[in-house]
Amino acid sequence: MLVLLLYNPISGSGRSKELVRSLGDRLDAALPDLEHRPLATRPEPARDWLEPELEGVDLLVVIGGDGAMRLAAEAAIGTRTPVYHYPAGTENLFARDHGMRPDPDALIAAIREGEHRTQDVARVGKSLVLLCVSAGLDAEVVHDLDTHRRGAISHASYLRPILRQTVRWRLAPPVFEVLVDGVALGTPVSGVCLVANSPQYAARLDPASGADPGDGLLDVVQFPARTLTGLLLWALRFRCRSQFGVRGARRARGRRITVRCTPPARIQIDGDAAAEGEPLPEFEVRIEPDALLLLVPPVREQL
Repeated sequence: MLVLLLYNPISGSGRSKELVRSLGDRLDAALPDLEHRPLATRPEPARDWLEPELEGVDLLVVIGGDGAMRLAAEAAIGTRTPVYHYPAGTENLFARDHGMRPDPDALIAAIREGEHRTQDVARVGKSLVLLCVSAGLDAEVVHDLDTHRRGAISHASYLRPILRQTVRWRLAPPVFEVLVDGVALGTPVSGVCLVANSPQYAARLDPASGADPGDGLLDVVQFPARTLTGLLLWALRFRCRSQFGVRGARRARGRRITVRCTPPARIQIDGDAAAEGEPLPEFEVRIEPDALLLLVPPVREQL
């Protein structure tokens, strides 16, 4: 069995390179018949450099955060290579969704006894989506951080972008009109607007709790707010998982979600700034069922 250990050198404050070494040692000790080799991520499109590296590979282990996982998934989809996310980033939402922990024993158990499973993915234009897409304050914070980022980040890195973008959002909160498979989801409103393929979201707020990455559908949620107080109240409800019992909350599922933004707004994808950095008057998210092949650990290792 050949395993490719793909790592992002700057994930988790640069810890992933050390993790590759220690993980390789543990694999050698526990699975002497297994062959593995490391590979660092590159800034070029993954299909150009990673797909050739996946020839003959039985398992791709992604050591990094959600950005590294999304980058790797693009190539793994094309080659139908099973993927395991070994979390080493800031949030690691994909790994959390599938019970994948930063523990060599969990990876070893997955190789020995795990099962293969498929997951839906989505697209915004040509961009791959594993977790979610959103426009509004959170997306502006992500773009702000991307503009000022210098190397690895932590949760504290978001503080200044949040403060800067909160002031701007209060002056002109965008209004969103949502269409689900071509049908309008109520009247346009400002506030939180998120299209989800997964229930996971940063800081365990999870606005789209209950979304399922294996049901062949996208969840779209809207929570109206025109003030900072309104946003904070929604955040508290997200944390308590009580958002859908509140008047004004909207939720729908479909295969194609269109969001119209007034004024045009930037979007974030899986916690990263979308490559299209300019504000968009409209974006569309489309589901691709069962596109990504995963190796998931046995149930006991997910606890």
